Order: sequence, then structure tokens, then C-alpha cells
Amino acid sequence: MSAEETTLSIEMIRWTFTIDPAHRAAIEGYLTDRGLEVMVRGEDTMVATWDEPEGEIEEVIEGMWAVAGTPFDVTHEEFHRANLLIYQDESEGEDDEKAVA
Repeated sequence: MSAEETTLSIEMIRWTFTIDPAHRAAIEGYLTDRGLEVMVRGEDTMVATWDEPEGEIEEVIEGMWAVAGTPFDVTHEEFHRANLLIYQDESEGEDDEKAVA
């Protein structure tokens, strides 16, 4: 197996960080304009999720720091889809088949 075959694509990124509340609206706007979903906890903790990220991740973080006027720590988590399963009730649709018969 080559390295390319075993590399999983990033399905979602989650960033958690503490910000100066004075810059909260500007940072939230910057991130949502780039397609991230932002949740605010308390006055200064933000959690941003980015589904199927495209582009340069570092550029987005640097842009966020520029909006804030200073760099700050960002906890970065990546989530990969190794399996996609759909579970269905086997009895689902049986009533429909009986009604047709």
C-alpha cells in the first residue's frame, strides 16, 4: 500500500480558543464568512467547526490573528471519516410491502 492510499482526508476541523471579548464579533464574522460554524461559550471561549475544509488552514488562523490584533493559542482537532455506515431497521418497509400484496 502506498502512503497516498492510507492517508485519510480531513472531514472536519474543530478549533477551540479564548479571545478578547472586544474582538469577538469581528472574529466570529471572519470565520463565518469562510464557512465555519462558530459557537461562543461564556464571554471569551469560542469553538469553530469547519466541515470539509478547503484551502490553507494556516492562512485562516493567521487571518483570525490579524483580526484580533494579536496571536493566541488555538487547539486544533481533526476528524477523519474512516467508515460511513447506515443502520436501518430491517422491519422498516414491511408494512408497505404487505399493503401492496
